[in-house]
Amino acid sequence: MKRLIIVTGSSRGIGRSIALELNRIYDRESAFLLLARDLDSLESVKNQMVIDSEAKNQIHLVQIDFSAQYEMTDYFSILKNTFTSTQVEKFREVIAIYNHGTLEFGSVSLIAQENLRQKFETNLFSIWSFLSALNLFIPATLTPKQTHVNISSGYANEPVANWSGHCCARSARDMLFKCFALEQPGFKILNYEPGIVYTGMKILIKKNHLFLT
Repeated sequence: MKRLIIVTGSSRGIGRSIALELNRIYDRESAFLLLARDLDSLESVKNQMVIDSEAKNQIHLVQIDFSAQYEMTDYFSILKNTFTSTQVEKFREVIAIYNHGTLEFGSVSLIAQENLRQKFETNLFSIWSFLSALNLFIPATLTPKQTHVNISSGYANEPVANWSGHCCARSARDMLFKCFALEQPGFKILNYEPGIVYTGMKILIKKNHLFLT
């Protein structure tokens, strides 16, 4: 396999759609690594990808809870246990889509009364740790052609009452990738805000009467 494609939060919503579409575009000689909490949904995505690529791509699944406060070394071990050094040496391109995240509702005071580390773990710290692990596992010196895409949010730059956890974490996440872009000028690095998409997250917003127009 000459290409590694990673999609986090790929069991549903935007992540699922991205994984399926990238599999259609790169329908051969690609190794996919899909990470999410729901293994059954991941298996469903994998089955569709196998059909679409006529089994010409390799698809690896990792069930993981990104809120579990894993360290960078834990993510490095996941990568090392999934791909051999021989496989890694053959990769000529890396495409990584950082999609996973959660919504955190509550006033500034209410959010502060709870575990701030846990609130930020999924939306920021896990991204930071995984990005760092991947950068060490497949450095630019080994595979200079790399694309890293952070699936951002419009509220990374727009304050919203009772959304402080979401807005702050997403803003910091965008800045993380801006800094990474300066450190790795040879990579393609993008903060991509897809706009309003009808996913389970949007349903949750409406259910909590926090729907924004």
